[in-house]
This record gives sequence, C-alpha cells and structure tokens, in this order.
Amino acid sequence: MNINGKIFRRAFIDSLPVLMGYTTMGFAAGVLMGAKADVPFSPLWGFLTAAAFVSGTLSFAIVPLVAQSASLAAVAAMTLMINFRYAFYGISMLSKWKTVPFFKKLFLIHMLTDENYALETASTIKDQKLYEKYCTYLSALNLSYWISGVTSGCLVVYALEKALSPERIKAATQGIEFAMVALFLVIFTDQMRGFFRHGK
Repeated sequence: MNINGKIFRRAFIDSLPVLMGYTTMGFAAGVLMGAKADVPFSPLWGFLTAAAFVSGTLSFAIVPLVAQSASLAAVAAMTLMINFRYAFYGISMLSKWKTVPFFKKLFLIHMLTDENYALETASTIKDQKLYEKYCTYLSALNLSYWISGVTSGCLVVYALEKALSPERIKAATQGIEFAMVALFLVIFTDQMRGFFRHGK
C-alpha cells in the first residue's frame, strides 16, 4: 500500500466513531426536515443543507425557520450564534495549514466540526504534507457520512408520504428534535465521568 493509501486508511479508521454518530444524528435531522420543514422534495433540501453546514445543532434548529419561511438574515443570525465557536477552531489551525492551497483550506475550515477538530489536533502525524492529506481525507469522509445520514432520513419520510398522511408522519416524529439534547447529555455525562476518573 502506498503512502496515500496508508493515510486514507488511517483517516478512515479514525473516522469510524464519527460515522456512527453522523449517520445516526444525520438521519434524525433528515427525518425532522422531511416531516416538519414543509418543503417540496425534502431529500434535495436535506442534501443541500447537509452539504452547506455540518452542524447537528443547526440542522435541528433550522427546521422551524424553513417551515416559517424565515428571512436569510434570521437564518444567518442563528447560524452565527450556534456555530461561533468554530471560528476559534479555525484560528488555532491556521498555523498547521499554512501551506494548504486556498480553496482546500476553505474546505478544511468549513469542515471544522467538534469531531474533526478533536481528531485533527490529536493526530500524531509529523510530516506537514501527510498531515494535510490526513485532514483532507478525514473531512471528506465525515462530510460524506453527514450527507448520507441527513439525505437518507429525508428519503425515508418522502417515501412514507406516499402511504401516510402528513399529520400521521408529524405525530410519529413528535419529539425527535430532542435527540440533539440527548446527545449533548450523553457527551457531557461521559466527559464528567472521565474528568472524575482522571482526578482520582
């Protein structure tokens, strides 16, 4: 296996926990988009929103705005408030990506989610070029997981709409928006357990 193949394999293995999280949460976000956003052909909307922003919180929060045909200013304000912390991620990574071409750097910054940032900062790859390849592969893989999850969730709801009324679908998906809250609670609890174990 050549060096590119080894770097890709490493990025893929490192991304497997993200695969589980992104496809699961993405699917829930896609179901919510398809059931409650009231948009024509929701799978296309799901695909476009998943490609535009890889943010679980925003994907859940934006559904009521889309349903209410909110202004772009309102969407932009919510996006800024929810994802403001990513700016600090980007600033901290600029020195590591100083030789990355401009458009590739934009892609890497676009993909600086909590999960990507954690994996990229924890990487032990010393060679600058190989590290850049690792970040690029990791970002592309994680983006594909998120798009797959959101789009498949929208597709399932779109298919169910042929057999069920919109009211039944909305009733069946009631409460799914709290999946993000549940995820945060699980992560917070796990972090606290790790903190106290480390303290002991």
